Amino acid sequence: MTSTAETAVRAIGSVTEDECGPPAPAPVPFPRRISADFRPSHERHLAWPKSFGFLSSQEEETHHLKGQFPLIAAMFYPNATGDELDLGVDQQSWYFLFDDALDERWGRSPERVRHLVELVKEGIGGEASPLPLAGAFADMRRRSCRDMPGDWIQRSAAHWSSYLDHHVHEALSRQTGTPMPLHTYLRVRRHTIGVAPVIDLAERLSSCVLPDHLYVLPHLSIMREMTKTFIICDNDIVSLDKDAALGEQNNLVLCLEREYGISRPEAIEQALRRQDEALELFTGAHRALLADTARSHLDPAERDLVRRYCTEALQTTVRGAHDWHHASTRYRV
Repeated sequence: MTSTAETAVRAIGSVTEDECGPPAPAPVPFPRRISADFRPSHERHLAWPKSFGFLSSQEEETHHLKGQFPLIAAMFYPNATGDELDLGVDQQSWYFLFDDALDERWGRSPERVRHLVELVKEGIGGEASPLPLAGAFADMRRRSCRDMPGDWIQRSAAHWSSYLDHHVHEALSRQTGTPMPLHTYLRVRRHTIGVAPVIDLAERLSSCVLPDHLYVLPHLSIMREMTKTFIICDNDIVSLDKDAALGEQNNLVLCLEREYGISRPEAIEQALRRQDEALELFTGAHRALLADTARSHLDPAERDLVRRYCTEALQTTVRGAHDWHHASTRYRV
């Protein structure tokens, strides 16, 4: 096992519910889980980005390893092993290769971001552009869609399109130097946070793929939205110092400061309250869903599928993101 994998395991083991670096929300009431195949997946995960020409220098490889992407994938998808877990790891690697490309080369020009997005979006249908980021995305997308039902493929395609398209909004803000108002930031961030494709892949990797008539259940919609809110708050709190140092103005804490004319500590506290409220709404919707499905027309197999979707796709996303945020070195200044 490599030293970075050992570090990741120690970091997760040392994260407590009340002491984990940046200010933490109330304890997350879901169990900490990790795939049994985490260590082997860590050993093999650099091969995929390198096959597309990424990580050609030691500096780039070291930077990528700091993200601990096998760790977050192993926590998002604790049931996955082998090639299936590798798919989850590769998705996380791609997210951050894309994010770094925006930060370093593309992100301050809306025209360039729009061009990049259009090239990558070709891969939603499995078509590979010569651009490495687009080719890697197309490969990941083809593997994700293999043997999946049509409604899942259409849903996940829409989620990827929204994720990509909304990065143009962020680029417009950076180009003009005008930070987004709070309501605009939250609307855009709900897409660019990338939570929807993570949940989609969890359906596949944990064998809890929902047909459309179950996916649209109102309580599930609330739980998905609260998952996004929780993770936005968590991410923006842990990345605050790094964002501020880089001059990034679009961060929830910074938006709250500007919007309400409050101090940095007060804005952090308000972000934490929003995060706690999101978790309360998530768990309340879950309880109501279980009560409703027990009395509904759903058959036993459908009820079991909904139950597993909640625990194996939604709860793992909340808990996995939280644990990774507070263990990863990616956001440290």
